[in-house]
Amino acid sequence: MSDAMGKTENGFRVIRPRWFFAGLVLGLVALGWLGRQAGKPDFHPDFVRFHPPISPEGNYYPTVDEMCAIVRARYRPEQVLVIVGGNSILHGVWQPVEELWTKRLQERLGDKFCVVNFALRGATPTDGAAVIAEVLREEFPRQIYITNERPKLGAGQIGGATHRWLFWEAYFGGRLLTVSTRDQRAWRELTVGITHPQAVEIVSTALLDRVLHYRNFWNRVGFERMFTVPSLYAEAIPALLAPRKLFADVEVDATAEPFRSQRYSPAGLEAEMAITRATTALHYHRETDGGWAMNPASKLEMTWSTEEAFPGPLKARTLLLLSLNSPFYRRYLTTEERARDDQATRDSLGYWQRAGHRAIAYGREWTDDDYGDRTHLSKLGARKLAELVAPEVEAMVKQLGYLK
Repeated sequence: MSDAMGKTENGFRVIRPRWFFAGLVLGLVALGWLGRQAGKPDFHPDFVRFHPPISPEGNYYPTVDEMCAIVRARYRPEQVLVIVGGNSILHGVWQPVEELWTKRLQERLGDKFCVVNFALRGATPTDGAAVIAEVLREEFPRQIYITNERPKLGAGQIGGATHRWLFWEAYFGGRLLTVSTRDQRAWRELTVGITHPQAVEIVSTALLDRVLHYRNFWNRVGFERMFTVPSLYAEAIPALLAPRKLFADVEVDATAEPFRSQRYSPAGLEAEMAITRATTALHYHRETDGGWAMNPASKLEMTWSTEEAFPGPLKARTLLLLSLNSPFYRRYLTTEERARDDQATRDSLGYWQRAGHRAIAYGREWTDDDYGDRTHLSKLGARKLAELVAPEVEAMVKQLGYLK
């Protein structure tokens, strides 16, 4: 026979092994080529941010190549690249697209800058966008990275578990700086922090994708043609199969009714105040002079987590924003509790700054209307944040010698 099938004595057809494996190899080569091609162009022509339907919340996981392509499509050679990371606060919860704080920041900085918002809900300072900034460190050396955190919290070297897929993709793709302590932390996570099956899956998936680039291929198909994974935003057919490009970025305006009058509901006050107090209560003690001091264990943790969070060469171009709670909740603190929070803010700024980062706090003198809830900013707060951050970015650019 000349075809790929053979016959047994009973007349049943069987697959010839050499033809089967030849076809498998050709198929994988084709998939690798298609995946590599799919990751080169930007297929997010109107990108503003990874809103829920095109984020992990919608079972959509952007790839490193995909995010790098977004940057390349928007950046011009004469510009300074500003990548915004961090959590839902910098993502812009409660801020409609047209009122997003990073849009205001772009307007304030002008055409000499290119601002890209890669913040993800629930992300830590070293998640997601931080990985992309590091991957693009040489391609775009004139770069500023902006992220945020609460007082008395540092950052893990490999990000948080929720958004760690980007770190593993870049790490096993050989696209990150070599940092011995981070390497040790990564392998400790793979050998101790998670189960063996999880570790095998992470490593094998990352290495396989390094060759086949199938994530790029799938994301492009899912964004432009057809999606097949259920989510909160499309649980069943036909919405389930709709390409993700058809899903709009719908974010509620916190200053519009009924949200404005409901955002500080008395029903949730007790729970929100528990969170507000816990931010610093667990880490501080009263001293004999009546002041507040950080506990020894917390000091050690804060020292390590600020010094080791980012690779040394990237620290000077990192701007850390300390996000303070809404003044509505801070007014319910006792005088002593407010003093403790103020001390924690000063301490946290000091730790980040001594580690080599630029760090500022925001929200202390702002109003209730600047917030949509305890932590997220309304469009009014968005404007204030942009006005606060812009001169900090300009000062960093001058100090780093980016614009001469």
